[in-house]
Amino acid sequence: MTTAQKAKAFCVFLLEVKMKLYGRICHDLNNITTEKLKASKPGVSNVQGKYICHQCGNIDQTLFFQYYCHHCNKETTYCRYCVNFGKAQSCKDIYIIESKRHQTDGKYRLDFELSEQQRIASENIQRAVLKYEHLLLHAVTGAGKTEMIFAGISAARQKGDNIAVVSPRVDVVKEVYLRLTNAFKDEQIDLMYEGQFAQYNSTFVVATVHQLMRYDGHFNVVIVDEVDAFPLEMDQQLMHTIQKASATSASHIYLTATPNKRLLSQFNHSQIIKLPARYHGHPLPIPEFQFNTIKETKLNPKLLKFLKQQIENERKTFVFFHDIRFMEKVFNIYRHYFSKIEYVSSIDSKRHEKVMRLRNNEIDIMFTTTILERGITLEKLDVVIVNTEKFNSSAIIQIAGRVGRKIAYPNGKVLCYHEGLTKHMMHAKNEIVKMNRLAFQKGWIT
Repeated sequence: MTTAQKAKAFCVFLLEVKMKLYGRICHDLNNITTEKLKASKPGVSNVQGKYICHQCGNIDQTLFFQYYCHHCNKETTYCRYCVNFGKAQSCKDIYIIESKRHQTDGKYRLDFELSEQQRIASENIQRAVLKYEHLLLHAVTGAGKTEMIFAGISAARQKGDNIAVVSPRVDVVKEVYLRLTNAFKDEQIDLMYEGQFAQYNSTFVVATVHQLMRYDGHFNVVIVDEVDAFPLEMDQQLMHTIQKASATSASHIYLTATPNKRLLSQFNHSQIIKLPARYHGHPLPIPEFQFNTIKETKLNPKLLKFLKQQIENERKTFVFFHDIRFMEKVFNIYRHYFSKIEYVSSIDSKRHEKVMRLRNNEIDIMFTTTILERGITLEKLDVVIVNTEKFNSSAIIQIAGRVGRKIAYPNGKVLCYHEGLTKHMMHAKNEIVKMNRLAFQKGWIT
């Protein structure tokens, strides 16, 4: 479906559900009903010889393009960065709709009692939300971060604050949405990513970060899960998008297991909460480094033996690769030895279907890129990393974090095949060991 067709379908959808566009950027006033107009301005302006996009805030001059507009019979400039959200151009106004707040009782359900670590984090988040302050949670994978934000969300909704829970990855967004809708059953929670539109009034949104380009000054609380994940880690424009979508008084809560130096530098010591323990009280699995060369033209006896043992032990396995084409060639060798084996990557059109099959226990072995390093939790899972020397420390920590997340199966293997040790490999292992030691010192793991 083209961008124009998507936009038309969305307009039809709006008319059908009578959804309110509170806090939104709108291209056609026919799409609003009782909402009030806050401001209008050209989609793109030239300020002191440089272009700025008023839809996404882009100021990268290489992302602006000029063409002759036959509607206004003159040359116009549009922004290519946010064109999928409606063309913002110099010859047409965009409309910013007034935000609106709506209070609820903020009731939620939690089926278990928070651990001491989770309770401390939850109290800090709630305090920051109520005071419109910023906070960074440096929490190990499997710490139970999602449950830690419940009390803060509840407090915000009782005040009528608008909330956005966002992540760079669609898979993470879907996982978080399922948990939040299960906990906050009385809330109208919008799920938004490419091709998936809001159906309520944007008081409580779970979305990919890009979707915040649709808003201006609307959210009082923005919770960013996996803040270090691609593309947010590489694209400072998306960080600006978060600011632009936020109200004047707003709290930003950032969650990650692998904060980089640039992110850490934005917070003072009192704004960083370090959470070294998993919610179930068991230590993080430590990577095992093994020298082993995997070739795309030859069966590797060590890997084959390990995968067969996994099937015998009724364990699931993710095998991570750094390159899609290399992975596909290796997969074509091993697919003849196993019946429930698949591969997945970011360019796989059946990606979401395969992840669903994983959850439904239809796949035992998944060859994958780093697309599955976050946002999925399975029982009885072990991981293998091929050519670990080609991965950075953040990716290794995240991949290792897939293992042992369930309380019924808290242990597992993180097997790292390599052709030579690197600083990133040693740093990842040392970070995991350091977090385990800190959690043990605090009495949070045994």
